[in-house]
Amino acid sequence: MFEEFAKKIKTKEELISYLEEISQAQQSAFEKKEDLLSEKVKEKVSETLKNFLERAEEKGIISKNPKQQNSFLKKLKEYLLSLPEVKLKIAFSPSSEFLEEINQWFEKELSVKVILDLTINPKIVGGAIIEYQGNWRDFSLRKKIDNLIEKLYYPRNSATQ
Repeated sequence: MFEEFAKKIKTKEELISYLEEISQAQQSAFEKKEDLLSEKVKEKVSETLKNFLERAEEKGIISKNPKQQNSFLKKLKEYLLSLPEVKLKIAFSPSSEFLEEINQWFEKELSVKVILDLTINPKIVGGAIIEYQGNWRDFSLRKKIDNLIEKLYYPRNSATQ
């Protein structure tokens, strides 16, 4: 069930926002004894989280017990924090459609749900710099331009490399 909720999260920024909402929901779990968690948090969290909690209640995964509600939220938080992160540097501010495509591509290639830790750096001109599990790759245009300049203006230096 947690995977269903995680699908909605693309970036580290979104992850942090949802983790804050989950913390708020954890505090709310003990406010009104024996009430549905979705009712306790309806004015305090996003529609996305509230709807997810409602579905979990409908499936009988969350009861009205505050300790059980808190335990469910704690496990959700732990699951989200366990998702691997891909650091991605690009030259522009991406649209939500672009983020969706990039996220799906990484998930297909890595066979795992990932969170994008996005940095915008216009100096890379185009392409991307990617870091995942200690592996770093520079696919930026800046690197290609620097290599071209090196070959044009310092041909002897580039021949010895």
